[in-house]
Amino acid sequence: MTEKQETSAHLDAQLGVIGSLLLDADKCAGEVFLRTKEDQYTGEYKTLFAAAKRLYQEGRPIDPVTVRGIAGEEYTNLILQIMELTPTAANCGAYLDLLVEQAQVSKMQTLGLALASCKSAEEAKHLIEEANQVVVQRAALRVVSAEQGHLEFLLRQDEKVSYIPWGFPKLDETVLSTLGDLVILGGRPSAGKTALSLQMAWEQAKTQKVGYFSFETNPDEVYDRLHALAASVDSVKIRKRTLGKDEIARVIQSRKEFTTRSIDVIHASEMSVADVRSVTVARGYQVVYVDYLQIINPEHRTRQGDRFRDVTQISMDLHRMAVSLGVLVVALSQLSRPDRSARSKVPDLYSLRESGQIEQDADAVFLLYLNEEAIEDAPRGSPPPTPPRTLRVAKNKKGFSGGYIELDFDGATQTFHALSPKSTVQRDLVDAGKAAKQKTRCSTQGKVVSFQEITGDDPDLPF
Repeated sequence: MTEKQETSAHLDAQLGVIGSLLLDADKCAGEVFLRTKEDQYTGEYKTLFAAAKRLYQEGRPIDPVTVRGIAGEEYTNLILQIMELTPTAANCGAYLDLLVEQAQVSKMQTLGLALASCKSAEEAKHLIEEANQVVVQRAALRVVSAEQGHLEFLLRQDEKVSYIPWGFPKLDETVLSTLGDLVILGGRPSAGKTALSLQMAWEQAKTQKVGYFSFETNPDEVYDRLHALAASVDSVKIRKRTLGKDEIARVIQSRKEFTTRSIDVIHASEMSVADVRSVTVARGYQVVYVDYLQIINPEHRTRQGDRFRDVTQISMDLHRMAVSLGVLVVALSQLSRPDRSARSKVPDLYSLRESGQIEQDADAVFLLYLNEEAIEDAPRGSPPPTPPRTLRVAKNKKGFSGGYIELDFDGATQTFHALSPKSTVQRDLVDAGKAAKQKTRCSTQGKVVSFQEITGDDPDLPF
């Protein structure tokens, strides 16, 4: 389609939409003003659209006479021509589809010309981000009646449903994640959230195209960890370059894994959410990991020291990115340190550092933490054991929350393994939790407070 034809198609679409409004505004005005804006119209059509929208907002009828009354008598002939060329308002939906598409084409052409003449990389970056926003403009309005909703429900029951896996069967059964979700993986320093996220990303890369945006760690170190995971070799030996012959052989054998899994590692230092979004669109990622949320560069910095507003905006931008692009975004998040006077060191949703907006935006929240009881209960004089980790589902929009799994972490291979509920460690932890539950029941102004109310966790809710 030539530029001249595109312009003609855009004008025809505008004529059809305005004509539909003039013929039968009662049936189409709501959808027209929901799906289109004034900047998608040009010339005289923009004036007529603005006049009709003003009438709509004021609750007045929209017809040729009222529109001309606002636009001016000089629009009389144009209104008559539009009425004559628009046969019916029944095709308004098709006119709107064409208008939105042609407005996108026109905007992209304008941005392309501006990009060709820009004089700085920063200016070019903003133009590219604006182009990305144009691509994901609001889709067509979809209204579903109760009858249609019932029929579509029955049809869906015959379809095979597929959710994105996390690599732990109990977690996969409980957290039903799909493209368009925002998932938060929170953990305190040294809890192992980066290692766990890499293991999850490695699993998802079997079936999804994954982009891992690392804001702290360079790609070489990330791939050192992935080779330790995939080949089951000691990560310390990898760093010291002291792998033995058998270990080198296992690394070579792991080549097939690296050639069949679709994962890219991006060194994301100083990138903003807009930059992440641009790379995601360009590379076609379906799952995006961000390590980690609090060090993403704010697109527009607030006044110095206002971290709450910066992190709030970053969280909202990640949520919008997930929804608008239809990708699963997994953002790692730091957790605040527990108050020394707190009865429990177990983190909860309030532990998400620097903004409550993170909790609000997330479809699911995982909290990873060390079981400190294993260290405290170790015999004096003996080296403390490596404590197992707990991964708790603190929020889950699509299912039950509050459940947890116990994980054993192999630091050498950077690998997590779910502990069996029948294992000694698991049993001891649950028994310890039940004992703590009895100890912490107390009376506060005549009210009995349970362990769950104090800690936010319930030891009787393992998966």
